[in-house]
Amino acid sequence: MSLTGHTKSVTSVAYSPDGSLLASGSTDGNLRIWSTRSGEDMISPLNSHARAVYSVAFAPNGKNLAAGTSAGEVRIWDISTVQASSRRLRGHSSRVHSVKFSPDGAFIASASADKTVRLWSFQTGKQVCLMEGHEGEVHTVAFSPTGNVIASGSDDGTIRLWQSATGQPVGKMLVGGSIPSLSFSPDGTTLASSCHPSKIQLWSTQTGECIRTLSSPTGWVWSEQFSPDGRALASATGTYGVRLWTIGGELGEFSSLVLKGDSDFVNSVAFSPDGLHVASASADGAVRIWDASIGQAVLQPLPAHDDGVYAVAVSADGGFIVSGSDDNSVRIWNTRAGEPKLLPLLGHTEYVRSVAVSTDGRLIASASGDCTVRLWDAQTGGAVSEPLQGHEGVVNAVIFSSDALWLASGSDDATVRIWDVATRKPSSLGPLNCDDQVFAVAFSADHQLIAAGGHGGKIYLWDIETGQSAHQSSHESEYIRSIAFSSSGTHLACGGDDRVVRVCEVSTGRQIFALEGHSGYIRSITFSPNSQLIGTGSDDQTIRLWDAQTGSELAIMRGHGDCALSVVFTPDGKSIISGSLDSTIRVWNVEAALLRSSENDENPASILENNGLKNGWIVNQSGEMLLWIPVEYRACLNLQTCTTLIAKHRITIRTGETWHHGDRWTECCLGFPAAQTPLHCGLP
Repeated sequence: MSLTGHTKSVTSVAYSPDGSLLASGSTDGNLRIWSTRSGEDMISPLNSHARAVYSVAFAPNGKNLAAGTSAGEVRIWDISTVQASSRRLRGHSSRVHSVKFSPDGAFIASASADKTVRLWSFQTGKQVCLMEGHEGEVHTVAFSPTGNVIASGSDDGTIRLWQSATGQPVGKMLVGGSIPSLSFSPDGTTLASSCHPSKIQLWSTQTGECIRTLSSPTGWVWSEQFSPDGRALASATGTYGVRLWTIGGELGEFSSLVLKGDSDFVNSVAFSPDGLHVASASADGAVRIWDASIGQAVLQPLPAHDDGVYAVAVSADGGFIVSGSDDNSVRIWNTRAGEPKLLPLLGHTEYVRSVAVSTDGRLIASASGDCTVRLWDAQTGGAVSEPLQGHEGVVNAVIFSSDALWLASGSDDATVRIWDVATRKPSSLGPLNCDDQVFAVAFSADHQLIAAGGHGGKIYLWDIETGQSAHQSSHESEYIRSIAFSSSGTHLACGGDDRVVRVCEVSTGRQIFALEGHSGYIRSITFSPNSQLIGTGSDDQTIRLWDAQTGSELAIMRGHGDCALSVVFTPDGKSIISGSLDSTIRVWNVEAALLRSSENDENPASILENNGLKNGWIVNQSGEMLLWIPVEYRACLNLQTCTTLIAKHRITIRTGETWHHGDRWTECCLGFPAAQTPLHCGLP
């Protein structure tokens, strides 16, 4: 749910010990107490009498709330009374960035821009001790789970540890970057620190050594917190929302995904005490509550991708499909059943733009917005090496040579790189330079040539043995989105933003004919194994089949609800597989598509009349009318041409003027939580 009421940036959120309440502080100077069940204000906003509230914290008793303010005060409220009362703890000479209660509730620690950390008695409000030593503003403070150690992080690039009983330094000073936030793991063995500009560092509290660094390419990290069971870490990631990190055994493996929804910087995150939810505080003035099980669910087989499917590939034996998505995952599906074969392959920290399967079926390659190429074992799903690094921009395309010895990748950095599959190292050939971004790469069937296309409408062709340019050709399209060699190696097809597929002779670069018919950008091109057909996918949501000898259009396949981003023929040529921005994968029967007339292609209702739809009704064998389908949705139904649909089942319900859509029927049906915009109700 989204909680709105603050008029300025929300800086901090904190759950009550029982999880029933959520407190938030804002630069509007107020604190708000929300019910996590209804999303309503439990009491009137608490006025701090300061320009801004920078930090909020619940006491272990659940009755008291502390806040750090721009006035340099620590304010404490008793919210158990009808009229919340407050008191001030004064001593800091500048704004208070962070406040925390000790685990037993007896003390409050505060961190300030005056470069000090102070410890206060909750009972008396007296200052117990003063901790000095930082040379810059102190932005964060945290108690260890036992309460005997206080950690503080500062603009001076250091983390200091203090004995809470005496205020004396303990252990060695930890040196990182500017530290806006700290969090102890539940067992106290690890300390997580946000570190500008865009990373989280994990420190051993026993040795003081940095044991892991997590990069967050989605933006600056302002806040982080361990889940109550220590198996996950939530972080506030700049303008891109909340990132959930799933932690493997012994802190060995991390995978992550981003929960998007905030429209501005996320300043603070907090796990609910039961670990089921994450709250975020945003500069857009809203507090949002997320289903934290999404982060755990990435470890389980899911019915489909959670975001657009940008790439699909199929194994040489046709037994499995590989897909890559904006949800940062690579997935493997059984072609016949459309079911996941393995757990999602996780490791990329950004969207996956391209996938490929080696001809021997042993390896999967994936290219990502995190500027890396990864290799996976197709049988186990495990990573077979460290990520292949070298590109300095988003990697848009990846492909194996037909002999599986080489892997080519194309990037926004205007290069094509060739990798030795056996050694996982760059080959002596290249990098091959282009004039601008590279969006597509392809090997010829005899692996003697490699082609690339991208921004500027140019097609580049190189001899794979020498790296010498064979020739270049320019096209009217501003962007070449896809290129493909025929299996015979004599023709090359390319398509892009001019909505035209051009088929050229490889030897001369001369255009033979142009395929015109799509009304949107050409996103993907594939030749059938016998080079008789060309399949194309487009922003116009259709997949089309063309005669590769004459250029005539043979069939149109409709059903995707958004751009058809990737298409590939199965090795037997009987099916074509498509991935779409609508998060689905479809397997189409080529023979059935070719049998349909062009007249029927333009009239989905007439097709449905022959496939069980009578006067708009789906009917059973006895003729009973089961469900009426509005005209505008009839083209989205599965027909004989679509044999397999891999998708998340969605539910859409209207309550009053509000639309609810998601996967949980009960939540959508009850209209909970209320929303004025479309609501994603979460995973099954």
